[in-house]
Amino acid sequence: MTQPSYRSALYILGVTTFVAMTGVGIIVPFLPLYARDLGANGVMLGLIFSSFSLSRAFVVPWLGGMSDRWGRKPFIIAGMAGYGVTSLLFMWAGSAEALVFTRLLQGVFAAMVLPVAMALVADITPPGMEGRSFGAFNVFFLMGFGIGPVIGGTVYEYAGLNANFLLMCVLSVAAALTVLFAVKEPDAELRSGGKRGFKEMLHLARDRGFLAIMVARTGAAAGMSCFISFMPLVATGHDLGTLGVGLCLTANVLVSTAMQRPAGALADRLPRLPLTVVSMALSGTAKILIPWGSNLASLMLLSMADGVFSGMALPAMTAMAVSRGKELGSGMGLTTGAFTMALSVGVFFGPIGGGWAVDLSGISGAALWLGGGSAVASALLLWLLYAGVQDGQGRAGTEQTAPLDHLP
Repeated sequence: MTQPSYRSALYILGVTTFVAMTGVGIIVPFLPLYARDLGANGVMLGLIFSSFSLSRAFVVPWLGGMSDRWGRKPFIIAGMAGYGVTSLLFMWAGSAEALVFTRLLQGVFAAMVLPVAMALVADITPPGMEGRSFGAFNVFFLMGFGIGPVIGGTVYEYAGLNANFLLMCVLSVAAALTVLFAVKEPDAELRSGGKRGFKEMLHLARDRGFLAIMVARTGAAAGMSCFISFMPLVATGHDLGTLGVGLCLTANVLVSTAMQRPAGALADRLPRLPLTVVSMALSGTAKILIPWGSNLASLMLLSMADGVFSGMALPAMTAMAVSRGKELGSGMGLTTGAFTMALSVGVFFGPIGGGWAVDLSGISGAALWLGGGSAVASALLLWLLYAGVQDGQGRAGTEQTAPLDHLP
């Protein structure tokens, strides 16, 4: 694929992802308030979030491997269409258990979208430019999720949560149609197929370098999910309305979004391991400090600090995973599927652990302490496990890089 077509495909796919994630961001941050109104306790609240990741974790490696064989577009289209239709089920959920079922169903469809879209980005990315490609892709991904809470908070205030569910459905179907008519993927012989199947998944998991990356992704995801799940309760505990909740979450995501392009360039220029480890540790520290915020200004500043450092870590960690998968000869669908499975495991256990901490202590901020601690601990484990791992060129803890003048 030529450089112009590479850039065009990357941006079209990014815009599609932006539309899809705007729909997600419209409702997900406000599910805790909806679940609380239905009588959910802390553990049930965590299960509502975790059930999504549980179903996604089970199916995502297989779906990623299937996309290596059959192409990326059919899975992305089916996932977004199904995600939009199932969003309507929230309108008829009359109990916390019904929310859990709906989230389980959505997790299956979500498994068809992000990891397969990531594999498509990897397919079209020239070697050594993984950091910049995924930095650019993450801008659209995070911007959609960042704008979503502000839109969702405003709609929630004036039209109620059901209006958010309807809007999410419209945006998801629109994203599916955009992929159908505007996105082109490489021919089958150019697709990063590689090895696939259950044995290859085990091979990936047994590789020390890839295992280290998955541990880091799991810990970072646990911290992120605790932040998203319980930040609304921390904020409303300081008498902030739903708009204030949306502003805090948006500040976090938009700052993280702004970091993606420069962080992606750094990830292709500097050693990715220390960049990821330091950024993750500082992000976890910011989460630990958030419950001590006393008003909207302090909560927004701490949320933005977390966004800066989590935004620094994401492109480097993703580039490490993609590069390692290529070195091992694995299909990109399988590689990004395994990487997303680690995300799902973290998002599954994070809210449940956070809910348990809240119920045990009676302090809503305990979930953020637990989430921040998991990010710091996983950063340390990444350093210990990955240090000394050699890449395909025999270099320890580094990956192939490309000159900065090829920035997409």
